[in-house]
Amino acid sequence: MEKSSVFNISENVKSIFDNSRQNNIDLLRCIAVAAVFIHHAQHTFGGNFPFLGSYGGQFGPQLFFLISGYLITVSCQKHSLRDYFFHRSFRILPAYLFFFLTIGFVSGGINISKILQFPGYFFANLVLWQQLFPSALLTFDVLHVTWTLTVEVLWYALAPLILWLLKGSVRWPAVLFFAVFSSLWSYFASQRKFDFLFPGVTDSNPGFSYLFLGNHFFSQICFFILGSWIYSHREKLKTWNPITGFVLGSMIFMLMPYYMVFNPIFITGVGLTYFMIAAINSTSIKNRLVFFISETSYSIYLCHFPIILWVRHSLGLDSFAGVGLSLLLTILIAFLSFIFIEKPGMKVGRFLTKK
Repeated sequence: MEKSSVFNISENVKSIFDNSRQNNIDLLRCIAVAAVFIHHAQHTFGGNFPFLGSYGGQFGPQLFFLISGYLITVSCQKHSLRDYFFHRSFRILPAYLFFFLTIGFVSGGINISKILQFPGYFFANLVLWQQLFPSALLTFDVLHVTWTLTVEVLWYALAPLILWLLKGSVRWPAVLFFAVFSSLWSYFASQRKFDFLFPGVTDSNPGFSYLFLGNHFFSQICFFILGSWIYSHREKLKTWNPITGFVLGSMIFMLMPYYMVFNPIFITGVGLTYFMIAAINSTSIKNRLVFFISETSYSIYLCHFPIILWVRHSLGLDSFAGVGLSLLLTILIAFLSFIFIEKPGMKVGRFLTKK
């Protein structure tokens, strides 16, 4: 690749509308980011969107984690460890740092005085470790969704080791082990048994116990493992009827009131697994809007909640007007981020790993 092509804007614009390489993973990614947006929009503007309005904040991230489990397994097997970490770093950090620093300084959530007062907390946010250090996240909570990025980064870091220990293939014993492990962590976190890990923080606000302990990487790892299991057995799973997968997945989510004794719980991951198997076994849906949202989903995820809050509290808009403007601004800013930040960042990562 020529250096001059790294910032070829016309090429970047073309790629976001060219859905020739689209597959149903794009559809799942589109659904996941839409679920998160709908959940936050309903929380801020009101309304009653079926299921996703109430559960999109769980459904969306868990689907993202499942997809990540699948795709990171592909990346680990395809690339050397050095190239893998280069690709991951240049995929997630440029856009994240742009939104974190820009929105932070503009909103006042970040300033030089605060950085000098809490340099360690600021550094933790720069490298996406913030959910591991509650005071760091609470001090620089700019984007309001970054707990999931810490979970993702921990998966990126541990996936090569886990897959090496499992000899490159996730089998049922491993799925069962991680399902039990995640469930035990999630259950005990829901009972406030781990609050001692963050004294003072969880005492000040019960919601912080759920944010930092209930949503810990240990309670989410089962979703990544299920995604990795799908990739490991993708050839055998091709014999599964996609309609059956969709029906079983739907039934599991309809039964949520009967098994949701703590959250997160691996059973929803099983439902998402059925959905993903149904998706990859179905004919690819070729739709430019779906592909566009999938391609820009990372930037949409990063910027949507600050935009929603700004539209509601600074502009004073509510109801459909607030949702509509928030959606329009989110799509526009995500588009620009993809063209000028994400795509060039990914190309730099590929350039640096070129032999």
